[in-house]
Amino acid sequence: MNLSRKATLAALTSAALVSLSACGGALGGGGDSESDDVLTIGLLIPKTGTYAPLGKEMQRAADLYIKKHDDEIDGQEVKLVVADSAGNPETAKSKAKEMILRDNVDVITGIVSSPEAVTVAQEAEANEVPLVIANAGANEVTGEGVSDYVWRVSQSNYDHGYAAGVYAATEIDTENGVFIGADYSAGTETRDGFIDGYQDNGGGDLAKEILTPFGKTQNYQPFLGQIPDDASFVYAFFAGGEAITFDKNWKEFGYDKKMPLIGAQNLTDEDILGAVGDSAVGITTVGLYSPALENEANKKFTAAWSDAYDATPSIIAVTTYDSFAFIDAGAEEADGDVTAQSLTDAFSSVGAIDSPRGEFTVDPETHNPVQSYYVRKLVKAGAGYSNKVIETIEPQDN
Repeated sequence: MNLSRKATLAALTSAALVSLSACGGALGGGGDSESDDVLTIGLLIPKTGTYAPLGKEMQRAADLYIKKHDDEIDGQEVKLVVADSAGNPETAKSKAKEMILRDNVDVITGIVSSPEAVTVAQEAEANEVPLVIANAGANEVTGEGVSDYVWRVSQSNYDHGYAAGVYAATEIDTENGVFIGADYSAGTETRDGFIDGYQDNGGGDLAKEILTPFGKTQNYQPFLGQIPDDASFVYAFFAGGEAITFDKNWKEFGYDKKMPLIGAQNLTDEDILGAVGDSAVGITTVGLYSPALENEANKKFTAAWSDAYDATPSIIAVTTYDSFAFIDAGAEEADGDVTAQSLTDAFSSVGAIDSPRGEFTVDPETHNPVQSYYVRKLVKAGAGYSNKVIETIEPQDN
């Protein structure tokens, strides 16, 4: 069982078409294949705009997986078609459509944000080409009633929040909790999951819910000032630049001395630690991965990542790498006859993925990952930082 919210795939609207600078040609997808020995994968990532650093991580993960597998998936040459979504849902939708109709991709992966996931899912379903979401957590694209063509290897926003709610109720306090987070779908869906996980495990009503204007908040002090003095803890959802600002404000205004802070995984992810520095030390987060995990797959992955990029991998690096592992496993299940439709059919039969995050599966009914979550505390480690794993939250039945 997994932490899936039983959400349905919403009715989705039609698409537009915008140009894409990439080359392709493949088995299935939107047209005739060039060669039965080529598997064409569309990688849709933000190369420009706010989320460009995340897109860079996704590109690196894709390149590393393909290189480590000698440019092949299940014996077929991999051709990678890369497009820039710019983090914009309509741009993502139109470029996904062009990947399908012009470049004949067999499968699309990538996708950073929830709004992008919703629009690209439209094109995947309409054109019967599978989409494997590597990051975006929009609840509505997976769960009960999910499209046959939409899969996810990261987590839904709800699942992510639910795991943190389990931890808060069982290990922190069952009363006077507070939520603070960005007022957009990822923030509010994560909040909803947190509340359910908290209350399903003995927690009461939250003392306060504080939503901050998404993409506009430069100083969180006015919002921090709304936290009741008797709050037993705060659970926070912020990502990217907002996470950096929030982490700094939390320490600057002395809240690190007043009450425990539990963060969504983005609050101390490796992709922001260089910018946030010591301000985040001591923050506890709940997420699906830490580079400090002691399994063999992770040791190999972090070593390969360090060799290739002289860096520590982030969560989005791992989930993108795993999206290629999932596609690889689907191609193996398709047994040499790899097309968009055969991959779609095969994904339901993919078993456990031996991931750096630990072994996980993708539920054939909800298309969400069944996985453990980790409680991580950010500590100093030499000249850098480490998300030290202090507890594991096993997959929940909810």
